[in-house]
Amino acid sequence: MTDEYARAANRALSQTYTRRAVLKGTLAAGAGALAASAVGGGVFTQGVEASVSASSPGAVYAMTNEATGNRIMVFNRASDGTLTPGGSFSTGGQGSGTFENTAGGLVLTGQSPDNVGFGNQYLFATNAGSNSISVFLVHPDGTLTLADTKPSGGTHPISITFRKRVVYVLNGGVTQGSGGEPNISGFTVGAQGTLTPIPGSTRPVTGGAAAGVAQIGFNPNGQVLVVTERGEGTIIDTYTVANDGLATGPFANMLPSIMGPFGFAFTQQGQLLCCMNRGGTMGLGAASSFAVPDDGILVPISGPVNNMRSDTCWLVNTDNGKYAYVTNFQSGDLSSYRVEPDGTLILLNPIAAAVGPPESGPADQALSLNSQYLYVRVISDGTIRVFAVDQATGSLKPLQTIGGLPPFAAIGIAAK
Repeated sequence: MTDEYARAANRALSQTYTRRAVLKGTLAAGAGALAASAVGGGVFTQGVEASVSASSPGAVYAMTNEATGNRIMVFNRASDGTLTPGGSFSTGGQGSGTFENTAGGLVLTGQSPDNVGFGNQYLFATNAGSNSISVFLVHPDGTLTLADTKPSGGTHPISITFRKRVVYVLNGGVTQGSGGEPNISGFTVGAQGTLTPIPGSTRPVTGGAAAGVAQIGFNPNGQVLVVTERGEGTIIDTYTVANDGLATGPFANMLPSIMGPFGFAFTQQGQLLCCMNRGGTMGLGAASSFAVPDDGILVPISGPVNNMRSDTCWLVNTDNGKYAYVTNFQSGDLSSYRVEPDGTLILLNPIAAAVGPPESGPADQALSLNSQYLYVRVISDGTIRVFAVDQATGSLKPLQTIGGLPPFAAIGIAAK
């Protein structure tokens, strides 16, 4: 597998781009889209429209990441997958006010694929601008009650994960410009959502200040934590977690520098599916899969499986275990993969869905609990794109575009 990685690295194209340049280049367009969405004081929608009540079958949550006060915006989900605005709820903290190259900043327990337990009881949010994390109680009608806000155990929290009443947060530190070293830190969660720091749980990441950390996540049994580092050295860190919630590590799983591990998800069987953005090199977006033993030493299964697109960064996989979808930030589209029972990835469609022109910036995504609908954030215009998922073929059908989110600054999405 190391030789396969090396051959892929040698084929890398010479021209590379960064999301920072993309964002700078599309700032004017995004500002114009936000102004258009605010005309008449309403929210711009396109495509199928639905009228739903507070008792609608589900909800989608999106974080604003505003520096003046972070909020969770609620969108009621109708039975046909379409969304209508459902209000907003303060996290009690501040966002960073800028786009984060991260995944998992907003996490709902029981989120698809449902290998967490606890149903949709809690919603966890990171407050990158105030170095804190928040937890909400989630009500059956989709509304939220803020249960607790606590310091994150570091600076610039950007990603969060939950298992067995234990929460770990990934703090970006200097890699996001806030000072301090990147680290992870743990908490227990009380029945009413109260957060209690776990003494001695704060651990470093392998790459230090240059790590470029992107996401933290528990494996399904809660015994291993995974942290992706897309910076110098491109590392997937793992930590073993004891029954008391204490993490041991990091254990560095080294990849060739071209790989750039970013967003990831686990299958129901516990295999790790991970995006490889390969430094944003044009046409070399990819995904890889790994087995995750309890000792945290990853075993490659397949990949990098190239999708011929650019800047592959965020990944979700379906409840039935058959399909994974990745967003290609620079290409402005999504790719789909078939997931075999052993975790092998097979490219299904390099362009499973288009969300806009190149550099439109499809980012975070979430599936409804039954994986019938896929929700994708597009950061250049502050919209959510809604797709129906064909459970038999994995194909995606566009249903709706709904706006109202801050362009460029907003991160995080969750669905039930």
